[in-house]
Amino acid sequence: MSLWVRLKYALLAGLAGWIAGWLAGWPFELSTAWRYVDAHAGLLPEALIKGLGVWLAFCLFMSVVGFVPLVLPILLLVSPAWIVRWRWVLIPLSPVLAMIAIARRMGLVHRWVLHQPDAYTTFFFSAPNFFTIGFGLGVICTYVWLAKRRLTV
Repeated sequence: MSLWVRLKYALLAGLAGWIAGWLAGWPFELSTAWRYVDAHAGLLPEALIKGLGVWLAFCLFMSVVGFVPLVLPILLLVSPAWIVRWRWVLIPLSPVLAMIAIARRMGLVHRWVLHQPDAYTTFFFSAPNFFTIGFGLGVICTYVWLAKRRLTV
């Protein structure tokens, strides 16, 4: 495959990962909006729309910051046939690596956090962590699907 086709597939995979990550964080935004309206159900649609808009922009920022320096060079330099061949390893590994990367960025890999086990639980059940899981899965699954389709034709 040419470099331009790889770039196009990588960008489409990044877009799919962004959407998958945004959708994975949607339940957290619903609970946050419900908390903000203080049980006034009539205010929920407006609060939910505003919250989802902010979450959309934040997810775009997180996906660009994670995709451009980390994922894009890998997808451009590694052979698509190799990625398709090793998809059964890469698909479960991608969300794990994404979680490790965001945990490192959030400071959860330092020694002092070991004394606060609630920090791991609190962060694991958060919208940014579910975004990274959805983003990692969305990117690799979409890229594998596109590359496999192109290689078998």
